[in-house]
Amino acid sequence: MEMNTRSTNLTGKLITAFLAVIAFLSIRIDATAQATNTCGTANLWTVNTSCSYTDFNVAGSFSATYNPASCGSGNNDDGWARFVATSTTTTITFDPDNNHRAILHVFTGGCTGSLVEIDCIDAGANGVNATVAITTVIGTTYRIRVQRRNSNDTMDGRLCVWSPPAFDEPCGAVSLAVGTTCTLTSYSNVGTTATSGIPAPGCSTYGGSDVWFSFVAPANGAVRIRTSAGTLTNAAMALYSATACNGTFTLIECDNTDGPGNMPFLTFSGIDLIPGDTYYLRVWGNNGNTGTFNLCINTAPATGNCFYILRLFDLYGDGWGGSTVAISVGGGAAVSYTLANGDQDVAYIPFNNGQLIQITYTAAGGWQNEISYFLQLGSGVVFFDGPTPATGLVQSYFGTCTPPSPPASDCVGGTTVCGDQVLNANPNNTGIKADLNVTNRGCLLNDERQGYWYNFSPSASGRLEFTLSPDNSGDDYDFAIWGPTVSLQCPPSGLPFRCNYSQTTGNTGLAQTASNPSEPATGSSFSSHMDVIAGEVYTLYISNWSRSGLAFDLNWTLTNGASLDCTILPIELVAFDGAALPDAIELEWTTGSETTSSHFEVEKRQADGTFRSIGQVAAAGQSAGAAYYGFLDTAPHTGINYYRLKLVDLDGTAKASDVVPVVYRRSIGTDRPYPNPTTGVLNLDLQLANDEALTFLVFDASGREVRSFHRSLAAGTQRFEADLTALDAGTYELVVRSASGELVHAGRFIMQ
Repeated sequence: MEMNTRSTNLTGKLITAFLAVIAFLSIRIDATAQATNTCGTANLWTVNTSCSYTDFNVAGSFSATYNPASCGSGNNDDGWARFVATSTTTTITFDPDNNHRAILHVFTGGCTGSLVEIDCIDAGANGVNATVAITTVIGTTYRIRVQRRNSNDTMDGRLCVWSPPAFDEPCGAVSLAVGTTCTLTSYSNVGTTATSGIPAPGCSTYGGSDVWFSFVAPANGAVRIRTSAGTLTNAAMALYSATACNGTFTLIECDNTDGPGNMPFLTFSGIDLIPGDTYYLRVWGNNGNTGTFNLCINTAPATGNCFYILRLFDLYGDGWGGSTVAISVGGGAAVSYTLANGDQDVAYIPFNNGQLIQITYTAAGGWQNEISYFLQLGSGVVFFDGPTPATGLVQSYFGTCTPPSPPASDCVGGTTVCGDQVLNANPNNTGIKADLNVTNRGCLLNDERQGYWYNFSPSASGRLEFTLSPDNSGDDYDFAIWGPTVSLQCPPSGLPFRCNYSQTTGNTGLAQTASNPSEPATGSSFSSHMDVIAGEVYTLYISNWSRSGLAFDLNWTLTNGASLDCTILPIELVAFDGAALPDAIELEWTTGSETTSSHFEVEKRQADGTFRSIGQVAAAGQSAGAAYYGFLDTAPHTGINYYRLKLVDLDGTAKASDVVPVVYRRSIGTDRPYPNPTTGVLNLDLQLANDEALTFLVFDASGREVRSFHRSLAAGTQRFEADLTALDAGTYELVVRSASGELVHAGRFIMQ
């Protein structure tokens, strides 16, 4: 009964969404071309890069001029048009008026006895569009014929002819502008081929016919990529970083079902993307299917000192059924958010330090056990609820731009284990970042489900085994171990060293009696033991496939001299922190004692999850007391920067510290806008290190942009002045952005 009810709801939602898309596409664009009654006098139609309709009316005065005798055509009144192909694929759509049923044909050749039919379609029902997508030869003339099925009456409507841009390969990728709004635009993968040299992404069933897009990550690192179905109703997409459009590509994430229906959805934040870097998006149809689809990309608005990412989830994938989570910022009117369709979506919520944040959830209908959401800031989760979220006012606090620590459900938030452990937790999500994909998941075919990340390092060489015993013997636990490495790496690189995906419930782990390092779903619940060497670093992921929470005992068996180090850093690291300066980030750390230490490598996290050294600081070597260190990063990027220390010993061995996030926002304003309040003219004093092209934006209390100014200013002390006399009385915010879109100053003022 549940499945039938849910399927009915899902079908209704899909029909509604489909009709909305059709209504959007049916917007008429005026043009001078019209249908003619004969092939030889056909007007020339422009081939656009998207479907732009032009009137095409088969008048009652038209006569029957040609019967192709295919697709249900007859000796009925017909209208004609022609186009010259500009690409290797072309799509032709006729949108009928008055609930009529159309038959559409496309030909090559001459009009006097040498027409060659390329394709045809009977729309199949009254009022339904007739569409054909054909392979075309650039420069060749094609002829279009439209008739009303079994009738000589009027057949009015609109015709569009379009070809997708040449984005079959990454170097021809369509460049997407990352704005603050998401307007779906139609594209097509008809006639495209598989991209050579880049492996299949791993999600969906890749059969070629992919198209490529590119974008530059905004200064805040946050993007949302949405899709909706056109004639292609089952698609997938994957995001890559790359050294160049024809260089080495690294898969970041892949999805095929998180959007509406069987369409994909992807979202990223500053822990995934490096501001200013170019990324490549690959879109294809499942099993090689082709057709039209809609896509858009956007980022967070410019207002506020920082922003939350509200992430909405539905386990069944058909939306929240009208349930909403409302968020009020600074005592203002609450804004309601919902998931209309699909597995997940995100919304961006700007705020300033110290503003009151209030969260209210309103339930509508059943299936609340499928709904969950969380509020993300940087790499941490500020608040989460669900499945079955609490209703009413569920959270009220004063916001801060300092992000919380990453959750243990993300690799970067993993904890160190060095002995037997008892865990009882209930993570409601797989973390903020997708740490696993086809390149590193090994036997874990479902990637992350419900789990925590750990790391461990042997302090002495020997043999290592462990047994994971669930509190509920009916739960199915899986795990993977990556390594050995010399330091932590998140996400893990390469395939696991040990992996177990057995569907057997109950105990699992590593055992000397086991035969295989990796076990599939049908295999044994134990994988073979590990012979380890002191100083190696390993990453462990434990997941409950049953998704009933995490409750288990982890018991180690260490033989042949093996032991585990209780800290990844073999010194007493008392403190490690960072603070933002006007043009840099200052890192400071203190050690309580050191033995045979050589130096510290200061490492900074890159978009692919790896850490790269940005400097070196000599260590004390031998110290029984406190030692103090510092380092200045003079090239921070706007947003959250992630650092860690790697201690290199005198013998060359190295181990890494935990990760420290530091928020950096470059500011060029020496003070707040003045006078405040103002009755008209507003000033802002600036201190510029270099010549800069700046954009000054004024937003009202609702977040709506009401004024914008562009100034090219020389280095040194400058003053921005604007006449805002025409603005209504109220509270406003002045936001200053650099030419790259980086937020460099923000301040509030009052108009009287």
